Amino acid sequence: MFNLDRLKSVREEKKLTQQQLSDLSGIPIATIQKQEQGIQKDASLSIAAPLAAALGVAIEDLYSIRITSKNVNDEKVSA
Repeated sequence: MFNLDRLKSVREEKKLTQQQLSDLSGIPIATIQKQEQGIQKDASLSIAAPLAAALGVAIEDLYSIRITSKNVNDEKVSA
């Protein structure tokens, strides 16, 4: 899932306004605003890739994957 807080925090770390990010990425400012406000909660690769490139981060950095014990196979292999 797209990490909305991460998008905003990286943008702010880079000292970019939403308009500047829009100009750099080619993504409409309205889309960036909707992403950051949580109105549009998921982003396709066609949105995430240009945003990541403009921010100088990997696409994966804009997505959140939570690993829990339920996701990890803790079974022991017996020999």
